[in-house]
Amino acid sequence: MSRRGNTALVAKRSTDRPVDTTEIRALCESAGLDVVGERTQVRPRDPTYDFGEGAVAEMTERVEREDVDVLVVDDELDPGRAFHLEEAVSADVIDRTRLVLDIFAERAETKRARLEVRLAELKYELPRAEAKARRGESSGRRGFKSGGEEPQAAQMRADYKQRIKHLRDELDQLDDADGDLRDARRESGFDLVALAGYTNAGKSTLLRRLADDLSVEENAVQHDDLDDTAASRDRLFETLDTTTRRATVDDHRVLLTDTVGFVDDLPHWLVSSFRTTLAAAREADAVLLVIDATDDPEAIRAKVETSLAELDDRDGTLVPVLNKRDEAGALDSKRGVVADLAGDPVVTSATEGAGVDALRDRLGDALPERERVELTVPNSDAGNAFVSWCHDHGTVREIEYGDAISFAFEGRPEVVAKAEGRTADFGE
Repeated sequence: MSRRGNTALVAKRSTDRPVDTTEIRALCESAGLDVVGERTQVRPRDPTYDFGEGAVAEMTERVEREDVDVLVVDDELDPGRAFHLEEAVSADVIDRTRLVLDIFAERAETKRARLEVRLAELKYELPRAEAKARRGESSGRRGFKSGGEEPQAAQMRADYKQRIKHLRDELDQLDDADGDLRDARRESGFDLVALAGYTNAGKSTLLRRLADDLSVEENAVQHDDLDDTAASRDRLFETLDTTTRRATVDDHRVLLTDTVGFVDDLPHWLVSSFRTTLAAAREADAVLLVIDATDDPEAIRAKVETSLAELDDRDGTLVPVLNKRDEAGALDSKRGVVADLAGDPVVTSATEGAGVDALRDRLGDALPERERVELTVPNSDAGNAFVSWCHDHGTVREIEYGDAISFAFEGRPEVVAKAEGRTADFGE
């Protein structure tokens, strides 16, 4: 993070009590900032500073007295308020959105994630660059605009918009490639399942419980064709890049994808910048919406409502999961809140494994129905190779060997259709 230092003072204004700074402090920790204090205020938004003048004066004094490097404001500041506040406190001022973007930038490892982060950064920077240009345009003598600055500002805006368009074009190409990959995986017999929800709800630990090749206690086992990690450390945005692992649910061969976690109070334009990442959830056959049971009922309600809005255009069935039951109280009331909004949740503890079998059963019911067909092929090398292909792409049952090989095959409809076509080739 390009800051002058790493000591931070947290500031949060709200119209309601209590003013909770838990999440913004956690975000600061994830960004490598050392929070040395906080200033909260209950009042409407000030048009100049966001905060009242008294609070600004106190923050200015604390910044100087405690040698604070960064004032972190738990709000989205418009360019004007950010400028005035930074001028007043004489320290770097970053708002919640900028802090999240800094964390995203540090965690992005894949090309897709880096492109999405840069797109979000450009969207964030554009209005601020425009505001800075407007301030510069009024700096000519006697208050008149300097002759060359209007064209410079126009060129700056055009440059930003061109860079944004270029990034969107690159992401569109990745969208197409990801769609092709999802189609290929379905044609290989896999059902696609995504884990979605707020950051730190336990999605990564739950993935490790469900995956065939990972344990909660050990680090990942590598597959050549899939991501080689599925970290479950208690850190915000540990999984900015999606992680996909194999799993078996009933007789379904499943690919589980852990998607980037939602976080409170992010503007829609920022969330939309990560559309290729979120597509893993929107286009899955089933979505496990993981909810933190340690939150209070009102926080759960707000988070579920936000999650449902982001997943409104999903293709698959939603399965709500109320996780961390080992750490939570008042489970009945919390379960009722989730049930009212998203259907009756499966209550689990990913760390202890409790409720995971019930989740597998529920997920199995949510996955697409499989078709069944009776097949017969010659008992030959080609016929045995085809049976092996069926084992790899679905479920083979009631197999009988004689002059021919007869068996029942169950799988996704498109796989069953392909199997029937290959069987027909043996008769030609």
